[in-house]
Order: sequence, then structure tokens, then C-alpha cells
Amino acid sequence: MTTTAQAEAPASAAGPAPGWPHDWDGVLDTAIRTWGGKWDTARVQALYAVRYGRRLYREDARAFLSRRAHQGLMRLHDQPNHRYYTLRTTQGDRT
Repeated sequence: MTTTAQAEAPASAAGPAPGWPHDWDGVLDTAIRTWGGKWDTARVQALYAVRYGRRLYREDARAFLSRRAHQGLMRLHDQPNHRYYTLRTTQGDRT
């Protein structure tokens, strides 16, 4: 039996928490490839809020982006007071 607290839990970086839709991970990948640009935790949280009506925790959004950078899909831009990621492409990095 799933409780209300479990159903409303955020998705973790390792896998979806109970109650999260099956497409939670693919939504971010599709958005990054479609829209490009700078991706930070606030943008990821806003995407999930619009798509699912609830936000991810900041640490989960950060883990999504960090994992994609470690996989070579995104490039980290670590500037003072602002960390963001851009899509890494074969033609070069998009900003």
C-alpha cells in the first residue's frame, strides 16, 4: 500500500520514487535536446513543475545535471555564483 507521503516524494537521481511517472528521466533529456541553452537546477525544477505539477528537490535536479555531465552529454560551466550546464554536441558545445 502506498501512502500519500510516498506518492508525493520527489524522484531521486538513482531512479523514480514511488508515484513518479515512468517518463520522468526522458522528459529532461528531450527538453535539453529540443530547447538547448543553459540548464541549471532552477530550470530543471521549473520544467518538472510544469510537466508534473510539482517540483523536484534542488539536490535531485543537481544530480540529474551532474550525471549527464559525467556521461559526457553536457558540459559544466562553473562560474562564480552560477553553475550551469550546456548540451555537448559533435559540432562543439552549444550555449
